[in-house]
Amino acid sequence: MPSWAPNYGGGYPFIGGAFAAPDGSTAHTVLDTDGDGDVTSVDDPYAPYYPGDEYVDWVGMSLYHWGSAHPWGENEMPESGKFAAQLTGTYVGLGGDDTAVPDFYADYGSARGKPVAIPETAALVVPRGDDVGERAIRQAWWQQVFAEETRAKFPELHLVNWFEWVKFEPEVNDNVAWSALDDTTTRQAFITDLPRWVHFGPVGCDELSRTR
Repeated sequence: MPSWAPNYGGGYPFIGGAFAAPDGSTAHTVLDTDGDGDVTSVDDPYAPYYPGDEYVDWVGMSLYHWGSAHPWGENEMPESGKFAAQLTGTYVGLGGDDTAVPDFYADYGSARGKPVAIPETAALVVPRGDDVGERAIRQAWWQQVFAEETRAKFPELHLVNWFEWVKFEPEVNDNVAWSALDDTTTRQAFITDLPRWVHFGPVGCDELSRTR
């Protein structure tokens, strides 16, 4: 089934990339959704990239806790309600005011009658020897993602993949342990916190998924 899943739009536009739309180009005009001649944070970060309802069965958003504010790399606890606020374009917090970002869940999920996925999520932890504090960051995030309030508020949210990797991140210039399963204590805490309505994907998947 075809799916479409952009990254969370906070911090958009992501300036300086090799494929940035040049001023005056057709692409720049399309991305300038408010028509003011410039592509800024008030322009819609999703709509210009949406292929159309006829081409999409599932919609989704990759949504991570990267920390509190740029520059990234500090191990910081996620704010209460951050996951839901970012999914709905209502986040205002330590990372700034992202209320210019549209309500992804409402606009692309419930309004279009499409199931919603979180194809990638996890909390940033750079291993620095504080096992208890680092575990608490991951746990605070997964408790938001799998909260009963999340299930009740987002009935069209049908799949979550935890990004089960340890990898070098250029934005941090360090290895980030996104994994929830790498050590026995964290793995057990994760399993204990998962609600009974979680259903796992096939054994051997690189990511943990939840469907209902």
